[in-house]
Amino acid sequence: MLPLVGLIRRRTGVVALVLAGVLLAAACGGTGWTFSGLGPRLTKGNTVTFAEGPGAAPNYIFPITPTQQFSAYTIGAFQYLMYRPLYYAPREDQPVIDDALSLAEEPIYSQNNTVVTINMKTTYQWSNGEPVDARDVVFFLNLFKAAVKESPANFGNYTPGEIPDNLASYTATGKYQLRLTLTRSVNPQWFTADQLQLLTPLPLAWDKTSVDGPPGEDDLTPAGAKRVYDFLADQAANLSTYATNPLWQVVDGPWHLTSYSTTGQLTMAANLHYAGPYKPVIPNFEELPFTSEAAEFSQVKASAIDIGYVPTDDLPQLPAIKRAGYQVFAVPQFFIPYVTMNFNNPTAGPIFRQLYIRQALQHLVDQPAIIHAVYSGHAIPAYGPVPVGPPNPYASPLEQQGTYPYSLAAARQLLAAHGWSVIPGGVDTCLRPGTAPDQCGAGIPRGARLEFTLDYANAIQPTATQVSALKSDASRVGIQLNLRGEPFNTILAQDTVCTPEQSGCAWQMSDFGGNQFSTYPTGDPLFETGGALNSGSYHDPTADKLIDATLYGDDPNALTIYEDYIARQVPVIFQPDPDLVVVVKSTLATDSTFTALTQGNLQPERWHFSS
Repeated sequence: MLPLVGLIRRRTGVVALVLAGVLLAAACGGTGWTFSGLGPRLTKGNTVTFAEGPGAAPNYIFPITPTQQFSAYTIGAFQYLMYRPLYYAPREDQPVIDDALSLAEEPIYSQNNTVVTINMKTTYQWSNGEPVDARDVVFFLNLFKAAVKESPANFGNYTPGEIPDNLASYTATGKYQLRLTLTRSVNPQWFTADQLQLLTPLPLAWDKTSVDGPPGEDDLTPAGAKRVYDFLADQAANLSTYATNPLWQVVDGPWHLTSYSTTGQLTMAANLHYAGPYKPVIPNFEELPFTSEAAEFSQVKASAIDIGYVPTDDLPQLPAIKRAGYQVFAVPQFFIPYVTMNFNNPTAGPIFRQLYIRQALQHLVDQPAIIHAVYSGHAIPAYGPVPVGPPNPYASPLEQQGTYPYSLAAARQLLAAHGWSVIPGGVDTCLRPGTAPDQCGAGIPRGARLEFTLDYANAIQPTATQVSALKSDASRVGIQLNLRGEPFNTILAQDTVCTPEQSGCAWQMSDFGGNQFSTYPTGDPLFETGGALNSGSYHDPTADKLIDATLYGDDPNALTIYEDYIARQVPVIFQPDPDLVVVVKSTLATDSTFTALTQGNLQPERWHFSS
């Protein structure tokens, strides 16, 4: 799929996406691209091809997806095509639930927002002829509970205390009706957009514990649910059988898998039993993996791919690309790009926990220069946890104006004022250890060095350019950044929550891109203690309370208060939010409203060949 600027570990609102070097059309609970308002649909061929993100091929098929595989590419460009979530988001480029593509009507809240009644649509069915109903949602929840009880890392969007922990009970009160009783009153906007969007009905044909065993109801007991989950997770670990395992052929989405390579190359064919809107017109489509932007763009220049993208460095070639028969589209992303710091790294963690250090690092990001030089103006600044674009009701005035603008002088002053020797071109060291206002801070010994390893997604040229610029500016105030390029999926697997004594906590800084929202952009997965996507292990009791108020309180200003606090606390180093340049062959019918939704959900069922 087209590379999105960022990484997804997907939240109902958030997804980890690889920071792409592409500018004009952009894609952590639903996203995608659509060809909308296309008029008559005429087929003139069999297969449409499109480019996956470099080094970021979809790599997990079971919708209860572990943290290490939880990316927008895996969820929105792979799983969602076969297994539809209960509530689909966003709608086009707007951060809201798409009622037309959801499997249920809008939920009904009662009893002071502690009871949720969900009425499912009665038209959907699995490809084996069974209906998609409330029992399928109960099946998912039973396995979900078993999975996260075994290990929180078994589901990439699980946050302790949230779903399924916040369900006092859940039951199918009718064939197509589900009732959830919650442990406390919730903010309905958050619960629908962020929690219910995590639910994906699963076919009862999967309710089994062995390959040859018949489906049953093992999931109805905790021990049985664990056995079923373990069996399905074991099957999902065998990527080479994805296209041949009968389990994965039972789908309710518009597509089913026909071939899959462990390199990420895959094909899908239309599911003739799909009962939702936008029935597939093209019979097949193919996703092509690439190891680099250059490899992908060479296929675009050869006119060998139907839907691709243009790397930032190649934007001057757009006129030639248009002459070669491509259309070009640009859409902003509901996305926050950033560099993650590991607050639990034994050496660097105590340094990153100092607010002045994070402020100094943010002062080193020259966002206006990056937008001009790297993205040719096709990006917007990002200074906090809520995206400024596309236009939305969530971004506060502070987010739009910024908190710590580029200033080498300000960075130097912060370091010097807190007891560091500032050695431009060298490495600063702590001269005044201690916890007084003019000292280095808790846990930082005399002689500690401002030298860190920064891992980055090496297949994306703008990411490499940005971290190189950060390294250069950091050296001017005595901070040494040692850059280490890695494939996107490698970084995604590495950047997980850890404790200082664990061997997996050796990483210090990481630029995998950032996170994408689909709907309500609260911070529980990203910046709350124990959050599913809080890979840097950021911990701040005040932030936790402010996030909690956005989830459970009734203050209409709660989201603004939270986002302004986080913008000032800089738990990550914020970077510009670029658009993505998408090129589409003129043989595919489109209109001027072509959109790439905010988290990279593909919708090839809406594609067709032009007459």
